[in-house]
Amino acid sequence: MARKGVQHRLTRVFLIQILFISMATVFGVWATAKIIEQVLVKEALIKEAEHYWTLHDRDDDFPRPNTRHLLGLLEDEDTRDPVPPVLARLPDGYQRVHLDGENPIVYIEHHGDARLYLIFDEKRVSVLAFLFGILPLTAVLLVIYLTSFLGWRKSRALVSPLVKLSEILRHTDVDDPSQARPDLEAVEAEPGSEAAVLLAALDAYADRLLRFVERERQFTRDASHELRTPLAVFRANLELLARQVGDRPIIGRMSDTVDDMESLVETLLLLARTEQQPVQEEDLVVNDLAVNLLERLQPLAERKQIRLQVRQTALLSLRASETVLNIVLTNLVRNAINYSGSGQVTIVVADNAVHVEDTGAGMDAEELARFLKPFERGTSSEGGHGLGLAIVQRLCERFQWSLDVASQPGKGTEVRVRFGD
Repeated sequence: MARKGVQHRLTRVFLIQILFISMATVFGVWATAKIIEQVLVKEALIKEAEHYWTLHDRDDDFPRPNTRHLLGLLEDEDTRDPVPPVLARLPDGYQRVHLDGENPIVYIEHHGDARLYLIFDEKRVSVLAFLFGILPLTAVLLVIYLTSFLGWRKSRALVSPLVKLSEILRHTDVDDPSQARPDLEAVEAEPGSEAAVLLAALDAYADRLLRFVERERQFTRDASHELRTPLAVFRANLELLARQVGDRPIIGRMSDTVDDMESLVETLLLLARTEQQPVQEEDLVVNDLAVNLLERLQPLAERKQIRLQVRQTALLSLRASETVLNIVLTNLVRNAINYSGSGQVTIVVADNAVHVEDTGAGMDAEELARFLKPFERGTSSEGGHGLGLAIVQRLCERFQWSLDVASQPGKGTEVRVRFGD
């Protein structure tokens, strides 16, 4: 992630820019040197030869060019300058020749029976070109590099608050409400800058979000406590009614509803507590919990004419909260009983996972997607409030368990809770 950060990409852009500038400069110097050699020097030697022949036609004894950079040699009927053999064998024209350990530029031209050799020594000219061309160009490059470096430093300074902010947010534990608010005081930003505006907005948003979470948690606690009393009164009256009129199906359904409501209230209280403070974990044998769950929910399954069973394919030991695991499995099994209508519900204890399988009507993909949302129930549900699986999903996310649901119409549904990798 650090290699993909803003500062890394900014540095890469500046380095690429400097590389292209350097390549363009080197190419420009090379092209300029070629232009000077192939165009300017060649044209100058051609004009020099024309000028010499003009003067030679007027005076046969006119001296050949002999300056610091240019030497002329002539061969005609009256004059035989000491022309090196390597030059005598060359054709007419403009060319570079290896002569006496050097590589001068030579221009050879015939004029009637005479032949003129112009030898141009470019060494001193190259020194002048370096002094008046390369050195200023080097200074320009240094200025470009310096301004690029200063721009790079300024750009890094401008984005450093954003980089610091991203690091703080990356290491903020959002799952822990006590540490969910990031400490933004360590981020220094210029007043009025975009980074300062962003910091102020994030700080205000964190305040509103934490107040909202606290209000939701407080409401969950208060509502759960307030619901316990009427549920207890309702259950006591149901038991009194059952003793007076006997066990009736309608009383059984009402008792099942009270059980569901009590389980829901207990789950809401647990969620409110676990999000505020850590829960106590202990070493558990999930097989024993599954058998105990079977005994507790057997009466509910019998009233709905459903066969409830446990299949153990492995001995599963786990370190977790017994209350949390009981609530998760209870919600899953209750949900399976409510959706089965009639048939069979199986609790499978496997290696590092628990499966709850039913032989109900099953669900298609669209119904399954709705089924994972709060207050959504399948078409074959008998009772329930549409919160069971949503609460299970929330608890699994809280304790980093994976929850998978597979279902096919007419073949039933399978819910798997996997503990760890």
